[in-house]
Parts: sequence; structure tokens; C-alpha cells
Amino acid sequence: MSETLPLWTPKPPPHWGLGVADLTTVCQELTEFTALLKDTFRRIEPAELCQLYLQGLLSDTARKNVEAMALGLAGPQVVRNLQRFITDYVWDEPRLRAQHWQRAAECLADPQGVWSLDASEFAKQGAHSVGVAPQYCGALGKTANCQSGVFICYASPKGHTLLDARLYLPQCWFTEAYQDRRAACRVPPDLAFQTKPELALGLLTALCQTKLFPGQWVTCDATFGNNEGFLVRLPHELYYLAAIACTRKVWLKTAPGHPALETEGGTVEQLVAEKDLLPWYSRTIAAGEKGPLVAAFARVRVYVSAERTPENERTLLVRNDPDGQIKYALSNAPEDTALSELVRVSAARWPIERCFEEGKSELGLDHYEHRSWPAWHRHTRLVFLAHLFLLRLRLKYKKSPGADTAPSPRALGVESAPSQAGPPLRVGVCTLPPGAQPSRPPLPPQTPP
Repeated sequence: MSETLPLWTPKPPPHWGLGVADLTTVCQELTEFTALLKDTFRRIEPAELCQLYLQGLLSDTARKNVEAMALGLAGPQVVRNLQRFITDYVWDEPRLRAQHWQRAAECLADPQGVWSLDASEFAKQGAHSVGVAPQYCGALGKTANCQSGVFICYASPKGHTLLDARLYLPQCWFTEAYQDRRAACRVPPDLAFQTKPELALGLLTALCQTKLFPGQWVTCDATFGNNEGFLVRLPHELYYLAAIACTRKVWLKTAPGHPALETEGGTVEQLVAEKDLLPWYSRTIAAGEKGPLVAAFARVRVYVSAERTPENERTLLVRNDPDGQIKYALSNAPEDTALSELVRVSAARWPIERCFEEGKSELGLDHYEHRSWPAWHRHTRLVFLAHLFLLRLRLKYKKSPGADTAPSPRALGVESAPSQAGPPLRVGVCTLPPGAQPSRPPLPPQTPP
């Protein structure tokens, strides 16, 4: 595709710190990167179209759908071929996935790696796109006509990226009334309904089996954390830190002065409201534009049911962010796990949100206009590859992940420093800065056990 390169203006996310000098070799870098994927395709033409599609996702084109990318880079004569590439051409998709994971592991694999699972929605008009239905749409904050996918991210001190995704098909899509739509959207005929937690388990299990990505932790939001069946089916070698709803009921293991919280239990929200019940510790979790961002943490051992058995025992971690938003999470990690480790992992929830932000705002993750099952998954895989390409560039040009802008208080977390710099969080007792007090201030700083 060398004839299209002069028309290409690469546009990496601004916070990645890649300057004009770094971009002078991007054309050659992309050619070498796509050459690693050539065995995915049986002929030269789809391999060249793959490079063109990646160029489009990485370009300054405002709308990154097939037509806009083809017109911006190669002209109207290529539009039809690029459409066929994403919908009809033969791909060796298992091989492409394996190549993707291998290259990502070369960049990111680290013993401090953390998995994150989450769903993301894509608002859609009409009823003909695969999986579209009235369902909760996080992007809009309400029930709306949309598609929903389940995604898995791997984050380490070297960076983060999305590795896989599956489109969620609501139950209505498996009814007789949707039979013609399933056929038109090329949904695999043997596909059975799966819940989002079941889809997430499949993604995580497949990646863990590769042994490419070390790490002992998985994090997830309350969609998964409130599902006990999902948590008990996670790979046994992993610890989880799973977000839960504020209304989740737990029973304290020991509660001097509050016997009812041992025998009758209470919601996690009630525990925070009880005066002097939880010991709080302040921790610096990220370097903000105006100074360190500090959150308050409390942890306590609880049972997740009235049956006070070892199998039901967990650690409850409560996090009070600088904006006063309180978050709750359960963990199956051993009771003696250091608070600093729980704080580190709680921050690792942020990278998957950053991946969604970068994918949608910079790489066209939600710009597609494809309607079929194969095309949705192919588009998302190519967006993941475009993101990985940028990550490889940043590592090659030694752009520190610390160059990223600080996240908003609602997406607090930390992008890890290079692995040789040690643990990614500066864990230590400190006081909350003025203007960053949580709604319920922590107790005076003290050293945790």
C-alpha cells in the first residue's frame, strides 16, 4: 500500500507524547508491523487492505468508518474492496488472535500484570445491526437501543491494552422472531445464549491458558462482582478484586461494639456510615496536574452470607476518592495480603477505562457501520492492533507512560511506571490535601497491620 502512504497523516492520542520527529518513521514502522500479520491472509490483496484499514484507524480522519477511511487514503475505487475485506474476505482469525497476543505479551508481560474485565456499549439506530436491542447503555447512562460487548484488558508497569472482546447477544436474539435477523447478520448457527459474566469467563480462560501474560490478579466492575457464580468460577490461581454495589449485604467477621453486624449483617454502605467502625488510611494513588491525588482506604474481613464458613470469607476494600465517591470491592486474597497490594490492584481498574476512551475517541472503536457478527469482531480486533502498534511505538521511543495526563477523579487510577522503577503506586501514609477531602474524612493516618 505504499502508494497510499503520502496521503496518510498519523494521529496518535495527544497524551502519548509522540512528537513530530517520532512520527517520521511511522510509515515504515506500520509496514513492518503489518508484515507480522501477513500469514493471517491467503492472498496479498487482503494483507494490503489490512494495512490500509490500520492506517485509517490511526489517521486524522474525523469519522473512521470504511467509506471515510477509504476515501481519505486511497479514493473511491477502494471503498468496495475495503468493505469486502471486513465482511467477506477469508481470514485465519485464530492465527491473527494468536499473533496479536504474542506481540502484546512481548510488550507488556510482567509479574505485576493485572487483568480487567468490563462491558462497553455502542449506541445504534435501527434494528438491523447484530446484537442491537434496548438495553442499558453506559455511554448514555440509560436504557437505549445499543450493542454491548465484553472486553478484557491486561495492564502492567509497562502499559495497557485490550486483548479480546465478544459481542453480547441479548436473549431476544435467540427467539424465533429474530431468526431471520440472525441469519442476515451471520450469527454462527450453533451459538447459544451466554450472559456477560459467562462471556467474560471465556475470554479470561482462553488468555490464561496461553501462559503469555503473568500476573495473579483480576479486577472487574459490579456487573461481574455482584455475581457470585462468576467469582467462584474464575481460574483458581487468580485473586480477584471485584467491585460490588453499595447495597451488597455482608456479615463482619469481628465487630466489637457492633454485634448485630456479625449476626444480622448489613449493607456495605451501612458499614461506612457507622462511626469509628472502619480504620481509614490515606494513600497517594496518582500524580495529578495540581499535585498528588490521594484517596482513603479501609479494609475489613467479612462473610458474604450468613453461613460463617471459611469458603464465604472475603476482604472488603472501601475506597473514598477525592471527589467523595465511595467504591466497594470484595477480594478472595489471603487475609494477610498487604494493604499496599490491594491499593495497587484497585488502581489497575483504571486502564481498561482508558482503553475505551482511547479506542472510542482516537481509534474509531465505535465508528463502525458494519452489521454482521464477523465484521464486529474483525473491526474490534483491528482497533486493538492499532492500539498495540501505538504502544510499541511509545516503548520504542521510550515515552514514559507517566506522560499520560492524570485521569479524572471519577476514573482515578494510575498508569504504572517502567518495571525497573518498582511498584507502580507510591504507597505511604499521607494527609489529604486541601480541596481533596472525601465526603467522609478518614481517621488520622496510621500504619496498617
